[in-house]
Amino acid sequence: MRRTAQALLAGLLGAGLIAAGAGAGPADAQAPRALDRLDLKIGKALFDRAWVVPPASTKADDGLGPLFDARACVSCHPRDGRSPVSAGAGGVLEGRGPVLVLGQPDGAGDPVYGRRLQIDAVPGLTPEGILAVADTPTGDDRIARRPAPVELAYGPLAPATGMSLRTAPDLRGRGLIEQVSEETVAAVAAAQPEALRGRIRHVPLPGGGTAMGRYGWKAAQPSLEGQISEAFFLDMGLSTTLHPEPWGDCTVAQSACRSAPQGREVEGEVEIADVLLSRVVAYVASLPVPAAAENPAGARLFAATGCAQCHQPALPMRDGGQARLFTDLLLHDLGPDLADTLEAPDARPAEWRTAPLAGLSDALARKTGLLHDGRARTVEDAIAWHGGQADAVRRKFLALSARDRAALVAYVSGL
Repeated sequence: MRRTAQALLAGLLGAGLIAAGAGAGPADAQAPRALDRLDLKIGKALFDRAWVVPPASTKADDGLGPLFDARACVSCHPRDGRSPVSAGAGGVLEGRGPVLVLGQPDGAGDPVYGRRLQIDAVPGLTPEGILAVADTPTGDDRIARRPAPVELAYGPLAPATGMSLRTAPDLRGRGLIEQVSEETVAAVAAAQPEALRGRIRHVPLPGGGTAMGRYGWKAAQPSLEGQISEAFFLDMGLSTTLHPEPWGDCTVAQSACRSAPQGREVEGEVEIADVLLSRVVAYVASLPVPAAAENPAGARLFAATGCAQCHQPALPMRDGGQARLFTDLLLHDLGPDLADTLEAPDARPAEWRTAPLAGLSDALARKTGLLHDGRARTVEDAIAWHGGQADAVRRKFLALSARDRAALVAYVSGL
């Protein structure tokens, strides 16, 4: 294990954040083994840890940046849940959590800004810009939202660069997604009506070949490890084995950014060693599915209206259990009103992976906003935005009696 990883584990132990025993010591981490409760405590401590700018006296904690959006995982996932999206004066987004994804049709990032618009930077560098939105009333008590970043430090984005504003999702229970086989998901797609049928997104693997995309708003990551590695790399500028570039998302055009201090001490090191990453992954994977309120009548309406065709209440897992997340893990075209401008080789602007609804009650209670960019304030708002393949289901919802609509909304609001 690298010295910085050893130092960090030892520091967590010395600070009393974890207890001594199996899984806590550097020597123990040399050998492959099943992760235990102490590993989960380490993972939780790493999830909460605020990383610092290099160089720092606490070598195990530095490496943040040079460009970043947040200092800690918990900054974007408060209480392991969804991040709030709140627009202030001029549409500037407050707090941390939403990110602006940048990309070109061939899958590359913007030639200057890279794959993210980072809103913070280490001393001596200028943040890439300020994340803001343009909200337009639709006339039916809803708002249309598009990203509108301001104070771009390197001038305008390239003409071919598309943008997609995405908020950090609820993490609870999402570890179960990896336990659902591709064959199960393919069977779900085959059973859907043709007009509503979703598709599996296959994404490239680092060593070659492809795998089913499972995580992210557009199913861009095949595993929890891949999703968390990307978050460390793009959102905090911390390198991992899957993303070893020590300068994070700094592009060739950002020479000062690439030459800024880094958190590695030896050429070829990464700032988040595998032994640390595995514990964060284990912690997130251990988070339980949020409890849902019992509502049989609402569940029947959910199915009869067609919502359950895509928001499958449960998917069978390889171990015989059920992932009760309310998703089919498939991409569906939700129409032009929800489309972003990010044209990827394998995911069109209007295509979105069916968002899990588990934990929605917490998002409503904390008023985080719903949908990928937080534009919807209520369940009714979110349903009203569903178009494309989901338009017929939306129309069925609107055709319900006021009493049944309220019952269905109450059911979804209790998930």
